[in-house]
Amino acid sequence: MIAAGYSAVVFDLDGTVADTAQDIHASLVAALAGKGLPPVDLESTRLMIGGGPQLLVERALHRLGIDTDARLVTNLVDAFHDDYLANGDRHARLYDGAESALRQLHAMGMRIGLCSNKPDDLCRMLTRSFDIDRYIDETLGSTPGMPKKPDPAPLLAIVERLGVTPRDTLYVGDSDADVKAARAAGIPVMLVSYGYTLRPAGQLGSDGVIDSLAELVRPGPMARSA
Repeated sequence: MIAAGYSAVVFDLDGTVADTAQDIHASLVAALAGKGLPPVDLESTRLMIGGGPQLLVERALHRLGIDTDARLVTNLVDAFHDDYLANGDRHARLYDGAESALRQLHAMGMRIGLCSNKPDDLCRMLTRSFDIDRYIDETLGSTPGMPKKPDPAPLLAIVERLGVTPRDTLYVGDSDADVKAARAAGIPVMLVSYGYTLRPAGQLGSDGVIDSLAELVRPGPMARSA
């Protein structure tokens, strides 16, 4: 069992625990339309996810060939957030094995954290929507003044809140930013194979790759190495 030997498991959210791309895409398109700008397609949006709303908007504007004027970016980020808060989680789904893995880890007495570049209020909205907040001891989404991954600060903050040490924590994510944040924090890191990343998970330098979060609690050999 992969989680054996750790005191805590911390998860990324988008692309790791939940498939939220359709909702993120819908709110991004709505924000762009509010400024008279054309949409970006869903598949392109999937590859823009992971750095928080500002980076998402900047990537979208770059794809559309539009200058990333600071005022325009701020307005689009605000519009995206408002639309997502009002309409988000309509199409989101938990990945297969996610709910059962969280439930079993919780039952084992494992400390569970969530660390995401998604705004904190949107993280909490999703965990409430899917009734998985009861399994999660600490949630830390993007907040003013806190750097975003790949900076290790958010991961180190959630580990401190959980009352464990970095080396006793396993981090599970889906992207290069997750690997870089974990490495800088001194935390072992696994990646899922199905996340939002341009490069295959096996090429990102994690300690291993899993095809389902259920593998964290399933008896058997460790995940394949990256």
